[in-house]
Amino acid sequence: MKNLSSFLHEAHTIKHLLSHGALVLIACALTSCYSFRGGSVPEHISTISINSVIDRSGFGDPTFREFCTETLVRRFRSDNTVQVVEDNGDARISPILTRVQDQIVTIQTGDLENQRRIVVAVEVEYFDAVKNKVVWKKTFENFDVYDVVDATEGRRLAADRAIRRIADDILLAVVSDW
Repeated sequence: MKNLSSFLHEAHTIKHLLSHGALVLIACALTSCYSFRGGSVPEHISTISINSVIDRSGFGDPTFREFCTETLVRRFRSDNTVQVVEDNGDARISPILTRVQDQIVTIQTGDLENQRRIVVAVEVEYFDAVKNKVVWKKTFENFDVYDVVDATEGRRLAADRAIRRIADDILLAVVSDW
């Protein structure tokens, strides 16, 4: 009797393990089908052109415009969802640097600035050249904080970090908003 009970218990345990294993396999299969980006680029879009960033911010630092263009191109190339081409891509991104603003964040005793925030905004038009239509036009904004102790270098590094985050957001919008 003990052997039959033991056998039934083992059979129940094996059945239990198999059912859990099947659930894990199904979950893995479903996960591999799902894109964490939330969508994908349509099949007719395999190349993208990224226009040079136009600076309408009035901030007066040409390195921001150049860095923004280079960062966008690098980000799309590293992602490799679509191939970046100089001209005549299946899609086109036209970015405009609309705002670079330096703001006070914290003040020390004695009314001295301690930290500043640089806010960067880029307006982007995403155009499907194959279907000849604007897919979306959005403004992407981000910021970063820096210490005023080394204001020049701190401002540059903070702007670089904000621009990198904006490039990530633009890439995500391109590959997920279809």
